[in-house]
Amino acid sequence: MKKATRILALLIMLCLTVMAVSACNGEEANESSTSSETSAKKELFSTLPDKDYDGTSVTVLVEGDWRGDYQSVEVTAHENSPELLNDKVKQRNELVESKFNVKIEEVTTTNDQQMVTLVRNAVMSNTADYDIVMPYITDAATLALEDSFYLINDMEYIDLENDCWDSNATKSLSINNKNYFVTGDISLLSLACTHAIVFNKDLISKNGMENPYDLVNEGKWTIDKLKEMARKVTADIDGTTGMSHKDRYGFLINNNFVTSMYVGSGHNLTGKDANDLPYISIIDEATTAFPIFEKIFELVNDTTATGQIDNTTGSYYTSAIADGSSVWDVATESVANDLALFRAMAIIDIIDLGEYDCNFGILPIPKYNEQQDNYHSLVSTIYATSVAIPVSAADPEMSSIVAQAMCEASTDTTKDAYVEVILKLRKIQDNESEAMLDKIFAERVYDLGIIYNWGGSTDATKSVGSFMNNIAFSGTQTFASTLESITDVVEADLQKTLETFE
Repeated sequence: MKKATRILALLIMLCLTVMAVSACNGEEANESSTSSETSAKKELFSTLPDKDYDGTSVTVLVEGDWRGDYQSVEVTAHENSPELLNDKVKQRNELVESKFNVKIEEVTTTNDQQMVTLVRNAVMSNTADYDIVMPYITDAATLALEDSFYLINDMEYIDLENDCWDSNATKSLSINNKNYFVTGDISLLSLACTHAIVFNKDLISKNGMENPYDLVNEGKWTIDKLKEMARKVTADIDGTTGMSHKDRYGFLINNNFVTSMYVGSGHNLTGKDANDLPYISIIDEATTAFPIFEKIFELVNDTTATGQIDNTTGSYYTSAIADGSSVWDVATESVANDLALFRAMAIIDIIDLGEYDCNFGILPIPKYNEQQDNYHSLVSTIYATSVAIPVSAADPEMSSIVAQAMCEASTDTTKDAYVEVILKLRKIQDNESEAMLDKIFAERVYDLGIIYNWGGSTDATKSVGSFMNNIAFSGTQTFASTLESITDVVEADLQKTLETFE
């Protein structure tokens, strides 16, 4: 059953927050809090120059609401955003605006290709329409190859060593030690688009299974363990022969999560050499990659454990569509209604799942085996946003100072509101999941092979970022032959990118 309304939940949350603050508002505590806040404020903008821009407008181009949930809501307040997030957006902007005497404004896109088109046109005509742009990372890569952005590394006042920038992204997104776009605390979508797994805690309890949190903390949360647990609950329970979306599944997976599970094994599609030049590591390490993919392939195609959410020829998809339902809504309902033990997802899907009276938790992508050191979480860069300074910006120094200031000030405002409140306090119902979320965000992976779509320039099926997804959902194991068949076009696309950056 769905909860009454989002608004009611937010009001309750905000009331509890106010009560908690009021209860702790003793004189001694207040002095301590004030001292701490003063210390934090001294550190904010400490490496930035004292500049007065005389009320100049700083225009940020962001993705609009044409993509539904995957829109930018962190630059200015939005009508449909939670009140708390809007408050934090305003607080962050006031900090930056008062410090540098600027006015932060945004322009939003209205369709799929408009970000690329608007930036491209501004650069070609040398029109100073935008001071900062925040394209999806894959679009940023396209624009970077066209020389649309300033080199971030050369900008004096953007400090990529500051914790507000995602160091994993900075290292991963560079080519030849050049960063033309970066991401960090200023981008909520880089958090929201991180892949993970949710699980139904009631099904764990009813079936006497091991606590998944303990498995993660003990390093025993592996692909084999997921499959073992998934098999225990998968059953045809709807009274009709054959599995449908109304039956119970141990694991629900969507197509692009196959690559996520490969990355979760600790092996990326691409690597970097000593000169920060990328190479296709999955080709160079094919013998190592094969057994990893084989294990993922077997899990995806094990009908006693797994349902394929968006396989258009699969029974889960076809039965949901025949029922007149969105397959994505049905997958969320499967978890909420005790019809799925585990579900592959992005963090943003927690928002929808949290609208149900469902006892759920969150986990990182499982390891390949127990010997693997860490858990790794792929960021879906199709909708994760970045930050760049277009070469058409009127005052690139001002743009860089404001971008740095916004990112620094976002850490304890907009990012805190999204992670600590909207996700942890409102949606996730236990302390263990909070720790899991921290673990997931700490080991985010950005893969250049996916971002630059190497291999997909002439044929999408030959992309290094999607070929494993296609093989797994086809049901026919052709890893070795397919990898061999796409090698030439993948390497050719990579070489074109390297020539541009060199």
